[in-house]
Amino acid sequence: MSEDGEAFPQHLELIRGVLAGDATAVAEFFRVTADILWSACSQTARDEAQARDAFDAVCLGLAENGFERLRAYDCRSRLTTFVALLCRDLLAQRLMRLLLEDAERGWRALEAFFRADLEGLIRRRLPGPAHAETRRDAWQEICAGLLAEDCRRLRAFSGAGSLIGFVLQTADRLLLDFIRTFSQRRRMPAAITRLPLLEQEIFRCVYWQRAVADSATLGPILAARMHPAPSPENVAAALANVRGALPADYGAGLATNGIVSLSHLPEPAEQPTGADAQTPEDHIVRMEDERLLSAAVAVLRKAAATLPRAERDYVRISLAGAEPLPAREVARLMQRPVEDIYKLKQRVLKRLRDIIAEHPEVRKWRASV
Repeated sequence: MSEDGEAFPQHLELIRGVLAGDATAVAEFFRVTADILWSACSQTARDEAQARDAFDAVCLGLAENGFERLRAYDCRSRLTTFVALLCRDLLAQRLMRLLLEDAERGWRALEAFFRADLEGLIRRRLPGPAHAETRRDAWQEICAGLLAEDCRRLRAFSGAGSLIGFVLQTADRLLLDFIRTFSQRRRMPAAITRLPLLEQEIFRCVYWQRAVADSATLGPILAARMHPAPSPENVAAALANVRGALPADYGAGLATNGIVSLSHLPEPAEQPTGADAQTPEDHIVRMEDERLLSAAVAVLRKAAATLPRAERDYVRISLAGAEPLPAREVARLMQRPVEDIYKLKQRVLKRLRDIIAEHPEVRKWRASV
């Protein structure tokens, strides 16, 4: 084991033994992970009997298909951290099955399981004492949205990827929709509300969140929000539908690539004139800035994928929501001391800086800002 806890080769040897079917290795694996599994199961149960049932189900889930889920372990994170993440997702899947069998019981269990994560999400979107009442309303809106139409949104989970990530992304979209009710400028045009869900998501991305309006940029964003992910051809066709549905002068005076933020659009009576008006040259500069930024972001994504397992876990968990999670919340989810999380953060930042610092696209973007 390295001094900073980055590599754990002895754990990798243990996993190899488990995958090989060595009974001694299997027994040792469950001895090492029993406490973390029991702790996670106890937190989702009302009594010891339920906790034991959950514990047995998680152990069976880990052992499924010859412990296939353990093949992803690469010794670059603590074994307990890796297993804790697997355990949480197995528990969430178990609760989802309960929801399908018994909607009332399943919902109560899911609500309890996700309460801390959802409350943290709401606090990050609506911080401070001034939003205390609004946060309570937001909680109700999220619950109502998840329960709507016999839990249609939850039932849409395809089984691919992390159920926890899917639920949190779905909840965040509901929360954003709730927050937008306070903004008159972010009311979706009637023509867009009549279009399918994909077109509405593209409208949000392009006209509210300022994403570049092309399939290559929108594809990964939409893949994280929609299940199943739309194909590039569907994205291109839906983008054309959005443009065709909007009035010809919608967003007039802004870049033709569709980079628009309605929260920054002036009201018609306040259109800038004279020295404040944007020139065609301004639009060209703005379009190039957005292109360079998108290219730099793509480089950053590729760099993050090369990080060691522990650091990828940190990035995935800390950025799972709309905004980065606090260190203590990441520590809770990763089952590691807060001090380790701060060390991980510093290593991640240093590695990413080193990887991307000399990349030509990043250097162009830096030179442009």
